[in-house]
Amino acid sequence: MLWHPDILVLVQLLTAHVLADFFLQPYSWIKSRRQHAARSPHLYYHAMVVGVVTYLLLQQWTNFWLPGGIMIAHLLIDTWKSYRPRKVRYFLIDQAAHLATIGLVWLWYVGFAKPVVAQLTLWVDDPTYWFVGVGVLILLRPAGFLIAQVTDPWQREIEDEEQALEGLQNAGMWIGMLERVLIYIFILLNQFGAIGFLIAAKSVFRFSGRIDSPQRRKETEYILIGTLLSFAMAILVGLAVRSLA
Repeated sequence: MLWHPDILVLVQLLTAHVLADFFLQPYSWIKSRRQHAARSPHLYYHAMVVGVVTYLLLQQWTNFWLPGGIMIAHLLIDTWKSYRPRKVRYFLIDQAAHLATIGLVWLWYVGFAKPVVAQLTLWVDDPTYWFVGVGVLILLRPAGFLIAQVTDPWQREIEDEEQALEGLQNAGMWIGMLERVLIYIFILLNQFGAIGFLIAAKSVFRFSGRIDSPQRRKETEYILIGTLLSFAMAILVGLAVRSLA
């Protein structure tokens, strides 16, 4: 399959970012940036590597502004990140900023800004995307609150018993949100078989070796009720969005 040259430029920019940020940056450079931030020379070495790799992969030997712009933007973003603590959210923000920069530079390069804005306007005016979006929002938090309210009496009963074991903090909440969104996506993609696989996989991990244990019976039944409620809500919301969108 032959790609349009403009799409190839975007792929080259993304490839350069991945190579420079994850393969050509020694851990000693990262450690130096964390310790010395903007005073670290490795911060600037890394930015130069980004610019050089971008320039080489683009193979546009007279075009210096595009890799130069990427290099400067990368330096500014990494400088900001070097003053932030080591947390997942800052890593995600850092990568999102890099990708957004690449996207903006690419749009400027190919002159696609106006068509992209026109396409975004069409999406905003299309109720299908609104239905899909509100479905995701419902399954992320309101569904979790409703399930928590329904299962609250059993949760208190379990917490009052010495047999109850503590799990990871908020792990149940995140598992519930992820499983509901996955089921929602499977329904929108008409992949109902994948839902059965997800249910079976979770059952193996959560209930194997526990359902026949008398001292853990209440906890197992509580988890099973919450799981079935979570699956049911995801399926209902997914089917509703499919019928409306």
